[in-house]
Amino acid sequence: MKKIFVNLKMYLNTKEEITNYINNLKEEKEKFVVFPEAIHLEKFISNGYITGIQNISKNICGPATGEISAKAAKSAGTKYALIAHSEIRKNFNEKDEDIYQKIKLALENNLTPVLCIGENYEEYMQNKTKEIIKNQIEKALKNIKEKIIISYEPVWAIGTGKTPTNEEIEKAASYIKNLTTENVKVLYGGSVSDKNIHTLNKIKNIDGFLIGAAGANPNSLKKIIEVA
Repeated sequence: MKKIFVNLKMYLNTKEEITNYINNLKEEKEKFVVFPEAIHLEKFISNGYITGIQNISKNICGPATGEISAKAAKSAGTKYALIAHSEIRKNFNEKDEDIYQKIKLALENNLTPVLCIGENYEEYMQNKTKEIIKNQIEKALKNIKEKIIISYEPVWAIGTGKTPTNEEIEKAASYIKNLTTENVKVLYGGSVSDKNIHTLNKIKNIDGFLIGAAGANPNSLKKIIEVA
């Protein structure tokens, strides 16, 4: 069985939406990890869900208004930290050093980092996928040997309905594993849905999936879980 990670982003905003989601998936709650908006973490945790936080601060503590520390996330009861998602890299102008610091802080606070990496469409068309992967991994994981999870998410595939071929994903996953240690698990993310999960699930060397929009729909997520 492959691991299922669900990044809810900001798809569910109200108490009613969160309550309906939690109630609709209560029989599957131990079969996936959910990353809700931070304000809803406690609701998921109190209902027995396995959770992760969508982002953490590069700062340990102190004057960092609007951010959430790794220590606070762990204290709240969450187990995973999503780090360097392409939307965070872009929208917050996240630097390689910031990513490295976040991974260190996550590990120091017993959170399992889920590091997102991947090339944009221009880089993909120029056959630079391996070059980008190597660069991002080397800068994010320098001297880090602890257990982490890497999610290969081609930026051009996120939310577009487009995905690489199974062969391309398999090659990327093998390359990631060759660059890292046996402690690293590799996910695939990027427009994973109940429509393509049968095809994607045939890829033997990935350990699971990071799901975005499709994971916000309980019926779609149930189908994905059933297949994976």
